[in-house]
Amino acid sequence: MSIITYILYFILVNILFRHPYILVILVLLYVFRDRIPNPSDWVRRSQAYSRLKRTVEVNPYDSTARRDLGMVLLEKKMPQDALAHFLEALKKEPNSAEVNHFAGLAYLRSGKAEEAEERLKRASEIEPRLRYGESWLYMGEAEIALGKFEAALESLKKHLSINNTSIEGLYQYARALNALGKKDEARKAVEDGIRYHKGNPGFRRRKDWRSYVKLKHFRP
Repeated sequence: MSIITYILYFILVNILFRHPYILVILVLLYVFRDRIPNPSDWVRRSQAYSRLKRTVEVNPYDSTARRDLGMVLLEKKMPQDALAHFLEALKKEPNSAEVNHFAGLAYLRSGKAEEAEERLKRASEIEPRLRYGESWLYMGEAEIALGKFEAALESLKKHLSINNTSIEGLYQYARALNALGKKDEARKAVEDGIRYHKGNPGFRRRKDWRSYVKLKHFRP
């Protein structure tokens, strides 16, 4: 190693000994690295929100901008605001699988499972493999909320046939199986999901960590 490298190591060790809490923070950041949101995502959302809001204000009939703004609002956990934009976009693009899909998701996140099921069913009819079969996933979740467990099971099977390592899909699938009294199959779905998650690359684990926590603590 060069003298510069030794000097840098000396400075780093000296800082850590003088301020041990920095080491604790670094260890925590490493341990929970899969659960820490990427700061660049927040910046990207903020910039996209400002840009799309201005576009919609200038041209309220721009259905693409409406759809994209709705997607950003969903990411910001504002489903009712998002829904208003998706419904406006649907007036111009009633046969868009993507707009129907996101309208359904916004309904679902707003606690309106029946309306969500209708929009998601329409999206899956237009494009069954949209976003790796996510319309089937969210339709299954809506059907669980409505107590339609057999229908939910079928929807979730279709989702998993497209994306068989979906952690959220396996969680919802386990819920539907458990509600139907199929405890052993539900436990297997949980075990499969935990195994898949541990084998996934880091970016995928960061994306799925909330679903993983729900799955890990689910007890059929």
